Amino acid sequence: MSNWSFIKHVTDYMTRPRFGEQKAPTLWPSSATGERDGQRVGKCRRQAFFRYASDHYSFSKEYAHYKEFYEHIKSNRLPRSTYTEWIFRQGDLYEDHCINLAKEAGIFIGTQVSVYIPKYNVSGKLDLITINPETNKYHIVEVKSIYGFNSNSILGTDAQQRRGSMGQPRDSHLMQLGIYQWWFANNHDDFGPGLLVYGSRDTGRYGEFYVTVEVDESDGLEYIYYQSVVPVLGQKVNTGISIKSIMKNYHYTSKCLEERVLPPRDYDLRFSDEKISQLYEAGELSKADTAQYEKRKIQVEEGKAKLVKKVEKGDWQCRFCDYKNICYNSDAEEISIDLLN
Repeated sequence: MSNWSFIKHVTDYMTRPRFGEQKAPTLWPSSATGERDGQRVGKCRRQAFFRYASDHYSFSKEYAHYKEFYEHIKSNRLPRSTYTEWIFRQGDLYEDHCINLAKEAGIFIGTQVSVYIPKYNVSGKLDLITINPETNKYHIVEVKSIYGFNSNSILGTDAQQRRGSMGQPRDSHLMQLGIYQWWFANNHDDFGPGLLVYGSRDTGRYGEFYVTVEVDESDGLEYIYYQSVVPVLGQKVNTGISIKSIMKNYHYTSKCLEERVLPPRDYDLRFSDEKISQLYEAGELSKADTAQYEKRKIQVEEGKAKLVKKVEKGDWQCRFCDYKNICYNSDAEEISIDLLN
């Protein structure tokens, strides 16, 4: 009797090596880094640099001096799990589903439309362009699938929606669509707001946000705005993230490549005691972590020898990063990287 497995066979197929003509390396709207109130948001610039430098080494002999760095990155980068491959495939399926529905509904214009910003060497592709039959305006549609607790943080709980509010889109998604709106849609009079569509794979719930890029008269900068539309019509919100801050960080990453400078970490795998205290004072720890923090604090003040464990928290951007073993050891301590000079 054969031990052949369908699920293993197709999983192995998904994780097979892929070959093809290599294109000149670029930066990506999906990996944008911006700033809000002096704090960086979005993706880590060091993470983008690891990929950007590796792609340049593989593409051109001009970057042969990155050989040792490239080999170090390649050997220490965490392989993508088969679970992650399935998650990505499910996301593609939801996008394909929306594209097919747009075709069936007679509002489909195009998909996978290329966008390139020469000054910053940024390229991406639009998920979908549709036409509004009521206004004849075109709309860029960015489709994202979500699941679990993250769904409620974006779509809002049922109770929140009944009260007339939703959650907040991810900063990385807002910046990605914001870049497309700024560079592509804002330069064409026949385009309306961008549409950021979310669908929850586990519950079937969905939501949609308008995304625009508009000038703030107070400082003359172009900011990304969003407004919930479905299932709740909300107020327009200024994200506080300017296009200028995003492009500045793209420029910084490119400059680091040419000057052989490693960008600093934008996030932390494990917060310092000071950062944990700041989160506690700001009321940003969970109920369980707050109780643990307060119990330990009392024990320290009373001079007890046996203490409960410290609250340990970190940024999810580091926790789920493919490159975390390059930046941190098994004890979450920072590793020095001296391979660029």
